[in-house]
Amino acid sequence: MDISNAKDAELLKEIERRFDEKASSIEEMEFLTKKLLDMNKKSKDAQKVKSQFLSLVKNEFNNPMSSLLNISNMLSKTDDMKKINTLGFLLKKELLTIDFSLKNIFAASEIEAGEIGNEYSKISIKEIFEEIKTYFIGLIEEKNLTICFENRCEKKIISDSQKMYLILLNLVSNACEYSYKNGKIKVILECKESNFKIIVEDNGEGVKKEHCKDIYNRFVHFETGKTRETAGLGLGLSVAKGMSEALDGIIDNIQDKDITRFIVTFSYINDDKLDLSTAFGSNEFMFDIQNGDSNDLVEF
Repeated sequence: MDISNAKDAELLKEIERRFDEKASSIEEMEFLTKKLLDMNKKSKDAQKVKSQFLSLVKNEFNNPMSSLLNISNMLSKTDDMKKINTLGFLLKKELLTIDFSLKNIFAASEIEAGEIGNEYSKISIKEIFEEIKTYFIGLIEEKNLTICFENRCEKKIISDSQKMYLILLNLVSNACEYSYKNGKIKVILECKESNFKIIVEDNGEGVKKEHCKDIYNRFVHFETGKTRETAGLGLGLSVAKGMSEALDGIIDNIQDKDITRFIVTFSYINDDKLDLSTAFGSNEFMFDIQNGDSNDLVEF
């Protein structure tokens, strides 16, 4: 534009246009700066989570691995059957500790990557409970816990058995870890008209009201140390939540006086969702539902 021949109105219009361009440029720079700061914060947070995770893994695996090496060394030096049986029990306990941590690490990795597909089959929550109860037999005996299953459901349950196993594994683990000695744990299967619920309740340490939602975040610990010996990886409830959501379920917790309840609610799945490969027994955790177990109470 030739300013020397421009009229006042044209000059004002040109000045206004240049101000608008300048404002737009500043706004774009502010947006890009904010975006850069956000990315920088996310990068720092990711690095912090990575460091925290590596630290937790180191602490979680160091002790069991050292114990396994010591136990295997002692086993190689004894012929005493009583001592061998005791060492064998300790060996299994440490291996289960490592196995549990690895299960959650792999599950958390799948959740993070979004690589979760569902394979539906007819399942028995009671049979999954029995499998899990055996898994934690060492901790149950050590704390003299009473753990039982109550079936209030006559409907058939169709779900992904491995996801259901992981959900229940972590909820029962949580209940065992935070229960006081001689405590009671109950796992309840309850059926409603439009959904079914799995309820895990204990009378242990409980969850403070202000932490009820945060406990589902990864690497979060709020325990006081009164009931649990080690901090763990802090993945259990986040994995339970991730697996529940993968099955379109909702997980929640309620503190009712001295009772802590974790409740997972699922909608019913129709037969047409059954996967043929799992419907005939290829699923590792698929069990037949037995007749007459609608009011079973299985107690350890």
